[in-house]
Amino acid sequence: MVRVLSAGPELAFRSGDVVAPPRTHPLVASAPPCPMTAAAPSRERADRWPRREDLFAIAYYLAAAGVLAWAGYAPWRIGVVLAGGALQQVGVRGCRRGDASRCVNATFDRIALYVVLGQASFFLTTALAAAVTGGEQSPLILPFLGSYFVAVSVVGDRVATRGLLAATALGGAVLALLPDAVAGPELPALQRGVLTVVSVLGVGALLAPAHAETRRKRDQVARARAEMVSDALSRAQGLEQVGAKVAHELKNPLTGVKALVQLGLRSPAEAASHERLEVVDREVTRMQEIIQNYLSFNRPLQSVNPRQVALGPLVSDTLLVLSARADEARVRLYARGDASLEADPRRLKEALLNLVANAIEATPAGGEVVVEARELSGEDIELVVRDTGRGMPPETLRRIGTPFFTTRDDGTGLGVVLARAVIVQHGGTLRYESEPGSGTKVLVTLPRAAKRSGDVARAAGG
Repeated sequence: MVRVLSAGPELAFRSGDVVAPPRTHPLVASAPPCPMTAAAPSRERADRWPRREDLFAIAYYLAAAGVLAWAGYAPWRIGVVLAGGALQQVGVRGCRRGDASRCVNATFDRIALYVVLGQASFFLTTALAAAVTGGEQSPLILPFLGSYFVAVSVVGDRVATRGLLAATALGGAVLALLPDAVAGPELPALQRGVLTVVSVLGVGALLAPAHAETRRKRDQVARARAEMVSDALSRAQGLEQVGAKVAHELKNPLTGVKALVQLGLRSPAEAASHERLEVVDREVTRMQEIIQNYLSFNRPLQSVNPRQVALGPLVSDTLLVLSARADEARVRLYARGDASLEADPRRLKEALLNLVANAIEATPAGGEVVVEARELSGEDIELVVRDTGRGMPPETLRRIGTPFFTTRDDGTGLGVVLARAVIVQHGGTLRYESEPGSGTKVLVTLPRAAKRSGDVARAAGG
């Protein structure tokens, strides 16, 4: 299985860029489903009286009823048309009172579904009016056909709007199959022409307000999402500041403890306690590494200072730094190949240290870790870190690179995140290939030439 790691959302937050709200934001995961018809008391008084667009819709139905009465249509048919208009107004007011900002946790497909459902009263009442005034021959069929175009103009081509299109086609087929006893008599030419004009005007009178109201709901959701992201970013920054301060406060005492422990290890008088002191020393070192990783993760992305770098010596230096850890784990380290590129050697070495350290931890005693630098065709080079470890199942591979996710009891899950940050800043990509029992291969692709600062900023922002 292959997993490509691109710039994650935490990189975009830390680099100061504005990020699009996630499809389901974790800070509002408990928000209720989007209740489009939930009452909003602050607008109840304003909605007590009809708006101007409501008066246009009322005028449309009254004009249609007047033309039908002029044509001698049965009173019950005229009553059905007027009742449909009244029902539509009830639906419009219910939708208008809905608090769309509570849909902030909904996916866009879910919002599209709510928009389509908001068109339900319009769809049904215009279909009913067409059904009793001639079926598919009715001049009043035009507004019925327009409900689909309102929805698709607001949310685009979605599953829900396709469903509305299918419902419109099915409704047209039903209207075509209605018996004359239901559809009613054919209108005289004069009244038919007048009612067609009324229907054309009604398309604007009915669809334009519906379109405006639906767009208003969509914009309300967008504003709520922007506020949510801003609030989440503010809280995240506050937590990062507190965490960084705590970490800084812990660094100095740990340094003092480590110095005293190392002093005891060098003292012959403490020979009996050497084994315990070595355990303390290792645990203090591990705590220092955790704190350093946390501080690096919370620090804004540092700028890179690229220069020409030979990867062969850089890989050898990295393996030399980790040789003691590898010897302790009884893992063999190998460096192969060479290539050159423009990069920040210090930052690139930091990334490679994290990747190789993870490979050592994942490799059992007697295994090996190979780091190979090679040139690719075109403008890229590749660094490959391959181990003979236990490999990763697909569910673990999918989560690799998530902050604080780790499969080790003593891990932090930040090593891959920090390595990815450096690689993305250089304009590169990080890819994992792994199968259970077959080891893991990490492939880092980097451009030979350093990217411009603007390109790097966009890459880091995701």
